[in-house]
Amino acid sequence: MIYRFLAIILGVAILTACGGPKVPTGNVTDAEGRPSVFPDYTDLVIPPNIAPMNFEILIPGDEYVVSVSSSEGSRIVASGNPVQWDADDWRSLLESSKGKEIKYEVYVRNGDAWSRYRFSNKVAEEEIDPYISYRLIEPSYVQYSAITLNQRDLTSFDETVIFNNAAPCDERRGQCMNCHVPRNHYRDKASMFHIRMNNGGTVIMAGDSVVKVNLKTDSTLSAGVYPAWHPTLDLIAYSTNDTSQKFFDFGESKVEVFDRSSDLILYDMISHEVRNIANDSTLLETFPAWSPDGRKLYYSVARYPEGVTPENLPDYYKDIRYDIVSRDFDLNTRKFSEPDTVVYASDAEESALLPRISPDGKYLLYCKAPFGTFHIWHKESDLWLKDLATGEERPLSCANSDDTESYHTWSSNGRWIVFSSRRDDGSYTRPYIAYVDAQGHDSKAFVVPQEDPAYYRELMKSYNVPEFLVAPVSFSRSDILRQVNKEARPASFRP
Repeated sequence: MIYRFLAIILGVAILTACGGPKVPTGNVTDAEGRPSVFPDYTDLVIPPNIAPMNFEILIPGDEYVVSVSSSEGSRIVASGNPVQWDADDWRSLLESSKGKEIKYEVYVRNGDAWSRYRFSNKVAEEEIDPYISYRLIEPSYVQYSAITLNQRDLTSFDETVIFNNAAPCDERRGQCMNCHVPRNHYRDKASMFHIRMNNGGTVIMAGDSVVKVNLKTDSTLSAGVYPAWHPTLDLIAYSTNDTSQKFFDFGESKVEVFDRSSDLILYDMISHEVRNIANDSTLLETFPAWSPDGRKLYYSVARYPEGVTPENLPDYYKDIRYDIVSRDFDLNTRKFSEPDTVVYASDAEESALLPRISPDGKYLLYCKAPFGTFHIWHKESDLWLKDLATGEERPLSCANSDDTESYHTWSSNGRWIVFSSRRDDGSYTRPYIAYVDAQGHDSKAFVVPQEDPAYYRELMKSYNVPEFLVAPVSFSRSDILRQVNKEARPASFRP
């Protein structure tokens, strides 16, 4: 009886295998070059735990078959266009191919003849953090209520909403919501986001509680804007910004966003006090970021050019250029040293923003463009890497494109970066991922996979400020909404 049962199972397995897609064997001609596919998933370094990287074949044909094989001889095969991999088969292939290449064969039939295209990808040894969070936003400036904070499981196609900004909005009141920022890649289950306009405040989710605080005081420029969680202490550095926008009627640029004034503050979550870090009226200070050990604070700083003031700055926004500086921070006294310039960009008529330090403390990742403070709107913006030991600086030549790269962050193991890029159509930002090895060498970037490869073509929303998470946000939307609808607790200022 047992033998009969095994024979039946074996027979089903054979029939299933025979019924699957087959690799063409007759009348096949090798084609030159790489196949044209969307998204471009060729010649990459990919995580061993990434979701199936489905794609469209942009080559006219009557029939399509694609196979991917490992160096050990394992193979998965898919037919049709778009190419959509079985999730279990894909996961098994990548798991067995860590540190090795996987080879693709793309077969396109026209009439009776098949053309075969080849390319390969390398599967990294190091996994990627399983989640990212981001803000999804319409391209309109009047539909700001239709914003959501989302999180995506990178090992699958699951996407969930952390908070829907439309929930507390109605025709009598409106709110705008800033992006979601976790502490320590959400290892300690802490994160935050800002609510602006009606019932404004900073929503902090930490421990078992959700609270909303008002960081604006009579002694500070504004409430907190761009945050930086201290990695070990209950402190958060914020920029405070007086931000304006300038819209254009024609030309390639759609809008310029700039600060008339900006300072840095430090918020103590325990005492509920804020104090100034940097508030020089002759300088613009913004985008703070801590070193992994919490002993240095990096940020971008610009000086008003001669004759430029906060009032007339909109006429001279192209003359504003930022350098990156750092201040030592004493963990015991909680005092900062004087600033030390780390990246000199303004001397070369360039502007360096958004410093981010790798988890091992070796590298400073930042973006650079010819001018300004909001590089997400600057087509020339590229990602740059500085070796903090040698002082060497260079662009990420493999990961960059001819369009905007901005808002970047490191994975918890320091081998992956995720950033916003407009390379697909010049209008919408998409989340791109690239591998960076231990020596700081980058690889070609790829867009976060979707089950339907046409997804990004049809989505009229931008991804803002992608952040890596080691686990999904655990607070319920009802708990968050309850705090959003409350009046914010005001912070006190400590000189």
